[in-house]
Amino acid sequence: MKCPRTHTALKKVTVGKVPVYYSEACGGVLLENDTLSKFENPLEKRGNVLTKHLSQFHYELDSLNKRITCPKCPDTVMLRRFYSPLHVVEIDECPSCGAIWLDTGELEKIQSLMLNEKERSLLRMELMKEHEKIEIKGMSHKHDNWSRRSDKVDAFFDLASYISNSW
Repeated sequence: MKCPRTHTALKKVTVGKVPVYYSEACGGVLLENDTLSKFENPLEKRGNVLTKHLSQFHYELDSLNKRITCPKCPDTVMLRRFYSPLHVVEIDECPSCGAIWLDTGELEKIQSLMLNEKERSLLRMELMKEHEKIEIKGMSHKHDNWSRRSDKVDAFFDLASYISNSW
């Protein structure tokens, strides 16, 4: 596999039994589908080891806005999307295989943004307020305030109607 930024060969390393592929030319890393969650927590050893290892290959890239192709699926262009609701870190994700490419320093940014449980609940409440349902009320109708009969009364009248119609 080749680095999508520099087109040099990617090196494979296993970190805590999880295989990752990195580029010595640019400091980027390719994570297979659903493995980013194993490295995002800065308190876990696995994430710290990978971040420290990648920091020795930290190089400035020309443009991160340029679309790249997936190293695993060379015919597929990776999608660029925000990783967190704070819209700080953009990652590249393959729509075909789900692999994620992190450019130099992006794993470190993700780890620095990792929220604790209290911060996550506050953010969740804030987002819920932002996106709460808006109630639209139309003109009132004459039947709006009528109260509905109970189900037992409805069943009784349905039975009475059935009996009277069947005779």
